[in-house]
Amino acid sequence: MERLALHHARVRPALPDEAAVDLVFRIEKHGAVSDGTVVLSAGGVSVDRSASSISCADVITALTMMAAIALEEEIALEHEVEPPAAEGEEAPRAPATGQALTTAKAARPPAVRTPRVAAVRRARSERLSAAMGAGFEVNGNRGALPLATWFAQLAFPARFEPMLRLGIARSLRERIVSPLGHVSVRWTELTMSNCVDLLRHDVLRIGPCVNVELGRLEASVVAPLPVVSFSYLWLTLGASARATWRLSPSFSIEMMVGARAPVTRTDLYFEPYEDPVAYRAPRVSPFAAVGFVAHVF
Repeated sequence: MERLALHHARVRPALPDEAAVDLVFRIEKHGAVSDGTVVLSAGGVSVDRSASSISCADVITALTMMAAIALEEEIALEHEVEPPAAEGEEAPRAPATGQALTTAKAARPPAVRTPRVAAVRRARSERLSAAMGAGFEVNGNRGALPLATWFAQLAFPARFEPMLRLGIARSLRERIVSPLGHVSVRWTELTMSNCVDLLRHDVLRIGPCVNVELGRLEASVVAPLPVVSFSYLWLTLGASARATWRLSPSFSIEMMVGARAPVTRTDLYFEPYEDPVAYRAPRVSPFAAVGFVAHVF
């Protein structure tokens, strides 16, 4: 009743001898999705409305709004002004509560059960959300050398729900061997991604991203000279596509696939030799990353 009163000021509990509309709310959990139904019954006539979402609170909000709209239609039908009856004719009576529901049901097409309703979309898109997570990445620039990643992100209440992510990444050491010597390289980076969701569903979301890396390429000459370390600025720009599977309101798994290009290309040599080259940054390097995200709010 409290939620209905927020949407409809004239809603109140019925008196014992007063015609009333019975409301029955039912919400069931099916995997990561909550399915809800509200049934309005009066005079032997029933009308139902349905909503589904991964958030139970969103389902309750949507069903409450649907019930308030149905009650408003019924009140409007009951208070509809009838033309005056001619002399000798019996004045028409206002339709009973059950008849009002029957008329409302016949005047509109039957409700279609859809996985998402507009009210749920609005409720979700009107709040800021935060999340944090970790994962790993394999980059064509580094062969099969994986990077461990940690990040935090904010999703903003706007069209396509833009998301800004900041994180750090650090790779294992890659050892490059040559008859002239050995070189060890490692990347330590600050990463930034800006993504939007063009395709949004209860569980699956897909959209493009812009990616930036800023960090250091660390190199160490291991042999034949004593260990000597160097560090170089590492800056890349890239683009990618991201797919997110929202397994529950608080947890999701995502995959990002794209390509990056280094702004400054770095060549490493087996000092003091310049041939062969120990490492040369490619012009474009593809990458694939997997992340595990915990949604804070």
